[in-house]
Amino acid sequence: MYYLSSEAISPSYLAINNCACEKWYDIDSGSFRPNGRVDYHILYVAEGRCYITLDDKEEIVNSGSVIVYLPYQKQQYQFYKKDKSISYYIHFSGNVCEQLMKDLELTDKNIYYIGKSMTLEKLFDYLVEEFQLKQKYSKYRLQGLLLEILTLIAKKNSSIINGGPITNEKFNEICREMHKNYSKNISIKEYANMCNLSESRFSHVFTNIIGTSPKQYLLICKIDAAKELLIDSDLSILQISENIGFADQNYFSRIFKKYTGLSPSEYRKQF
Repeated sequence: MYYLSSEAISPSYLAINNCACEKWYDIDSGSFRPNGRVDYHILYVAEGRCYITLDDKEEIVNSGSVIVYLPYQKQQYQFYKKDKSISYYIHFSGNVCEQLMKDLELTDKNIYYIGKSMTLEKLFDYLVEEFQLKQKYSKYRLQGLLLEILTLIAKKNSSIINGGPITNEKFNEICREMHKNYSKNISIKEYANMCNLSESRFSHVFTNIIGTSPKQYLLICKIDAAKELLIDSDLSILQISENIGFADQNYFSRIFKKYTGLSPSEYRKQF
């Protein structure tokens, strides 16, 4: 077990107050904080299990799970040496935390099962090492690592749909297809079929994982391509409109201005 000493709670943008990797091989140990802590507490069960008490009822939390405690929330959990558990924890604070945790949808419950993740464990290891070294600019790397950890937890949590995982990688694949074929006007229904989902279910899950609807994502792909053509080619506005899959130049111009604040000709002139 390696353990890092606490620092004062920080009022800054985002700060790590404490973090560690703990191996529960030789002792039974846990925490009981009836009034919680003043900061946020993330606990990731990498191996074994944790026994957490919620509303006076004990629950077994298996490996691949994240436990989230908000400030001043009662904390009661236990590790037993018989389980040979490994866990990571982070205590953090900052003036963006409340909104950040809400945006990442990590405030509505205490236990999130996200599955085993070597990537997540590596990020925790990097965080703990950086916190221990306390070198110049460490606080900025720590902020970045914490944001990456929280975002990865949120993304993995959002990919658990109806009791079964629809992987982020599958939707990353769909996004790559959209980037590659934006000019072909492949329908949302066709993309939904690639995931064996109905169009409405696909749109819901896509929005949940990617953060925007598939229709909006396709439009962004087209607009990004149009920006490049406006800057790097001598094609006319009509030709660019047709190249990215718009049959109506006027409609393309309206959409382009909606997303960029400039008409295609203004964008070309400015950049």
